[in-house]
Amino acid sequence: MKGILEQVARTTMQMDFNVDKKGDWDWGAGVALYGLRKVYEATGSQEIYNFIKTFIDANMTHSQKISYNINTTAPLLSVLLLYRETEDPKYIDFAEKFASWLMNEAPRLSNGALEHTVINDKFAGEMWVDTVFMAGVFLTELGQIVNNTAYIEEGLLQARLHIECLQTGDNGLLYHGYSLADNHHLSSCLWARGNSWVTISIPEIFAPLIGYAKEKAWFFERIQRQVKALAAVQNDNGLWPTILNDASSYEETSATAGFVYGISKSVQMGYLDPQYLRCAEKGYKAVLRQITERGTVLSVSAGTGIQHSVQDYNTIPRDSIMPWGQGITLLMLCQEAYETC
Repeated sequence: MKGILEQVARTTMQMDFNVDKKGDWDWGAGVALYGLRKVYEATGSQEIYNFIKTFIDANMTHSQKISYNINTTAPLLSVLLLYRETEDPKYIDFAEKFASWLMNEAPRLSNGALEHTVINDKFAGEMWVDTVFMAGVFLTELGQIVNNTAYIEEGLLQARLHIECLQTGDNGLLYHGYSLADNHHLSSCLWARGNSWVTISIPEIFAPLIGYAKEKAWFFERIQRQVKALAAVQNDNGLWPTILNDASSYEETSATAGFVYGISKSVQMGYLDPQYLRCAEKGYKAVLRQITERGTVLSVSAGTGIQHSVQDYNTIPRDSIMPWGQGITLLMLCQEAYETC
């Protein structure tokens, strides 16, 4: 298993993160780097650390070219790693500039939720489940590093607002997005990778967080509901369909890896019934079957905005290596190999 982990990490470091051609500093790079960060923290690999540092330093040198939006916060999780390792103030200063934008300037909906912003395109008045990972995990970790509870509370608030608006009352799964102004869930798709952002993010936020017992109880009750629903829609081969309530939609690997990671970690933390490890084990074996000898993760859907209809999600291509597929799979492999990620 550790050999597979090393090969996926090596292939990830060799690939082009800029698959959407919007720039190197974007969410795809952020997710890939976060997976590599977890491997570094578990193994101490100097090669991986040097790769992360080289990427971050090169992009920070041209920071004036970096767009401030929700998706471009994702690489900051690796900026925080570099600050922890070096205590160089340039890293924390850079991270806090982004945090200041999130706290004070980023567009919001009338309920206080961050509008989902990306490079180039505009989605006025929309909240997307992706934001829980892109902004929530970053703000809570930064708050712990600099001892600023305002960051922590904002990260928790954003996660809560998004889950409250997006989680269905009947089965615990989450919609991809929501328009507060129009009071509807846009495409109304129960999209797999979108759901996995929440399954990943909640244990990720709370594992290092001291206190906040009331908030922790609320969030993990929501995770329990989600995972119960996920167990019911997992395919027999262990993979989850990209449209969770449509078994005929194609099976998607990055979402499956995210579910395995989040379920395993939540059980490890004691907030999820160990019975769900059976789902995680099935999913883990299924993801392994999607990894080539070179370490490429197969059947990962391309970047996916909110579609016009549910069935449009089934037309998103899944025939190329994707940085988020590599990164989320690294999270899963690292958790299974070391149980410390």
